[in-house]
Amino acid sequence: LSFHWPADMLPVKIWVEDSLDMPARVQEGVDIWRGAFLYGEYDAVIVSDSSNADVLVRVTNSPAKAAGTLGRLSALLPGCGGETVFDNSASRFEVQLPVRMYIYSKYDPELVDLTECFRVTARHELGHSLGLFQHTSDIRDIMYGDPEAEGLSAQDINTAQIAAHWPANLIPTR
Repeated sequence: LSFHWPADMLPVKIWVEDSLDMPARVQEGVDIWRGAFLYGEYDAVIVSDSSNADVLVRVTNSPAKAAGTLGRLSALLPGCGGETVFDNSASRFEVQLPVRMYIYSKYDPELVDLTECFRVTARHELGHSLGLFQHTSDIRDIMYGDPEAEGLSAQDINTAQIAAHWPANLIPTR
């Protein structure tokens, strides 16, 4: 299965729950991923209204898996975790919008500084929302299953560019 945001849906509208400075972490991730593309194949904006967002980012654990869910793509770091959920219950070749991202802490954020953990997790989960469904096998990649990288590796960038130019067989719909 392949997915990327069609040009006529750019910029992708992302709503982020205003908790634990998550809007700033997600914006940093958007900026990093936007810079990975040469020809504007990806762009996103943070919006204040969740009702028409393409991607919803919540600061909580994800709910139990629903029937028809295409994928639950996750990252697991020592202090926090994340998961991106694509719903294709309506049709095998359609992704029901909004895509849902969950970023959560494993510890009390009042007691532990999780800024870097949230930063890395937001970047990783945004990669999944771009259509990078697979984790890599290289610990230096942000798309590694347990990422430690702060930025995008050459492999992350190359994979994103290829995915953006590969014919998508999953189409986002409302």
